Amino acid sequence: MSQDELSILLLGPVRARRGDTSLYLGTPRQREVLAVLAMRSGMVMSVAQIVEAIWVGRRPDSVENMVHTYIGRLRRALEPPGHRPALARVLRSTRPGYTLDIPADAVDTVRFEQDVRSARAARSQQDLTRALYLFQRALTRWSGRALHEATGPLAEAERIRLAELRQDVLEEMTGVRLLLGDIENVVAELRWMLAEHPMRERLWELLLVALGQTSRRAEALTAFQDARTTLADRLGVEPGHRLQDLHRRLLRSEPVTVWPWWERRVRV
Repeated sequence: MSQDELSILLLGPVRARRGDTSLYLGTPRQREVLAVLAMRSGMVMSVAQIVEAIWVGRRPDSVENMVHTYIGRLRRALEPPGHRPALARVLRSTRPGYTLDIPADAVDTVRFEQDVRSARAARSQQDLTRALYLFQRALTRWSGRALHEATGPLAEAERIRLAELRQDVLEEMTGVRLLLGDIENVVAELRWMLAEHPMRERLWELLLVALGQTSRRAEALTAFQDARTTLADRLGVEPGHRLQDLHRRLLRSEPVTVWPWWERRVRV
């Protein structure tokens, strides 16, 4: 990374770096202003839009002035050393508001989603080794709960979206690992993930495949009953057709494999 290259990090606490140097961004609310601008980098955000994105309910009487103050402090933090804030290049005044003028991939959420798209493309071309590498690289970009400490409605909506995508990536990466033959290591990880996300049918599907591809078919049949009970008790529904098909194959001692989920995944 170039010593002058600016990075905005949202996949964890909101941070910024220039090269390898961490930049001081001030209070949590000030960091959230930066996060809002980073989520809309290249776009003009008015003060009113920034306020709407961050504050819910009753707002301080001087909230617009607070935003201007935060912008001024962030500008001093983000501009390259020796650059005059009055001639800002990074956080620019653009009628009717402000623009964070940085390359799109200076924001780690963008790099994460680029890795996911590339991994899915590699998988669709049957390059499973590269797909696994790219899924793993995407996940290493996370350092905690996305947009940590940010509490506004825009941050909350983005946090939910990113968390769902991250879980998709974990599951898709596990499917690739199964296709590459890493079966034994996957079983324990799937049980751990199911303890946290018991309603995600794809995790149950993966567990049945992993157990069914070994000599543990009896465990796989038990896992299907566990899935059925969990879904019925918590959601009042029967397992989906994929789980039920896997169950029928296991009962008939037929081969089971990972479903080609990439045919039905929503693109990033």
